[in-house]
Amino acid sequence: MSLTAPPAPAPRITYGAVLGSPYVARLLGGTLTGRLPNGMAPVAILLWATASGSSIAFGGLLSALYGLSSALAQPVKGRLMDRHGQSAVHLPAALLNSALLVALPLAGPYGRPGLATAIVVAGGLTTPPLEAGLRALWPSVLPDPRLRHAALALDTGTQGLLYIVGPILVAALASVYNPAVALAVTAALGLAGTAAVALAPPSRRWRPERFEGQDPAQTQQLATPAVLLLFVSLTGIGFAIGAMNVWSIAMAEHHHQDMLSGIIPAAFSTGSFLGGLIYGIRTWSGTPPGD
Repeated sequence: MSLTAPPAPAPRITYGAVLGSPYVARLLGGTLTGRLPNGMAPVAILLWATASGSSIAFGGLLSALYGLSSALAQPVKGRLMDRHGQSAVHLPAALLNSALLVALPLAGPYGRPGLATAIVVAGGLTTPPLEAGLRALWPSVLPDPRLRHAALALDTGTQGLLYIVGPILVAALASVYNPAVALAVTAALGLAGTAAVALAPPSRRWRPERFEGQDPAQTQQLATPAVLLLFVSLTGIGFAIGAMNVWSIAMAEHHHQDMLSGIIPAAFSTGSFLGGLIYGIRTWSGTPPGD
């Protein structure tokens, strides 16, 4: 009979322990603030377009173009970060994105749709790649795998705040002031949050890891059926969120309740936020399936 005591269980990882680690609160908070335009800009653009005399259909098109151009440009900006570092990409992108959002009301009413479309597309193309940058920083900021797992769960779960706080804030600003003010606040928050991340020491010091002799097959994993299916599923989610923004503004106009344009998307996103937090604090048995 062995007299060796069984090893003590590892201490439970809490979100407080994660946020108490150096730079984590700044990086996570700055990233969430800098990414608020993801939740604010589509609604603000749609509200500005309708307030300027355009149809909801044209406003919805502008909102969709902003999100689509932002998504398509992220891989390119990721490669730029690999070559030039995070700060060299984040700061110029945030400056351009904020300037374009502020300039959008100068495009005038519906009579100048071409200029408005160009500004919106350029604004989407210049959104800073904060989320990709943060994911790349976690290994250096949190070497402990358990802390890193909790940080990733917290990061993923709190993304729901972007689509809860953002639309409500835009609706309130547009209702009390006008959509141009909502766009200006969106630009200011995006620039402030990005600066907080880009000027943090981990972001300024970060350089990508170099892998020698990497298996070429690993670079082709994005072409697997499972990954393609995941992309298609996420595209469907994107359509649902975009349709929700347009429908909420139509409901707000129909019922003459401006705040509905923000409350409905926020309510839609609350479940995602709560589900992510619950998922992160649970310990799951088993391992992810292999290829």
